[in-house]
Amino acid sequence: MIMKLNISDCEALAIKNNTKRVEIRVKKENSEYDYSKLKENDIIEFTSNNLGVFYVKVKEVNHYNSLEELFTLEGIRYTTSSTKDKEEAIRNVSAPDGYQEAIEKNGVYAIHIEYLYSENTVWDELYEKAKNIRNPREVSGMISAGQVGSAILTKNHNIYTGVCIDTASTLGMCGERNAIANMITNGENEIIKLVCIDSKGNVCLPCGACREYLMQLSKKSKDIEICKNINTKEIVRLEELIPDWWGYDRV
Repeated sequence: MIMKLNISDCEALAIKNNTKRVEIRVKKENSEYDYSKLKENDIIEFTSNNLGVFYVKVKEVNHYNSLEELFTLEGIRYTTSSTKDKEEAIRNVSAPDGYQEAIEKNGVYAIHIEYLYSENTVWDELYEKAKNIRNPREVSGMISAGQVGSAILTKNHNIYTGVCIDTASTLGMCGERNAIANMITNGENEIIKLVCIDSKGNVCLPCGACREYLMQLSKKSKDIEICKNINTKEIVRLEELIPDWWGYDRV
């Protein structure tokens, strides 16, 4: 389930910076939004002026009869971006027209969320995740890992990462395939965007084996966008890297 909501610039920035992890919502009369239907792993698509469209994952939804009860049990630290005082937080949330009456009638929801990415900055965010996941190390005398990192964005708005694993035989894997394995383990198979970072911190393109692996995932894999240049945001679609692919009638 994806719920589309508007949000203030101040709260949007706090969510991205991880200083706000609980979104407070009140169900008003005749509102199209039913927050009671939100479940763990659902997606909220927020729209704000500063971040544009960005996505968060629902971790938990709690219902309270009053704001006093909510802030007593949830605390202030991650529930509000404007104050650390409980009484002021209660006044701020109940101030808009009709909110006090709606809270008295329907209660209030504390929606625990996890920031995923913003459409405006998704390439930079994927780049940072791919770069930061790298951790070059010797696993054993026959295996090294972590020189290359990869990050993929899926159709369901999740981001998965992986590092390369190099072995003394052919049992290793590239960072892209490690990220794909992580994705498949979590029940997904459709990728929208991909970034790969080499051992020097530069954006690189998937090798031939990874291109083949990517194409076999889905009928829509040919449309996967792959970053070529993080500064210019130049991209290439997978079908451009593996033209006249042999398996279009089989996936």
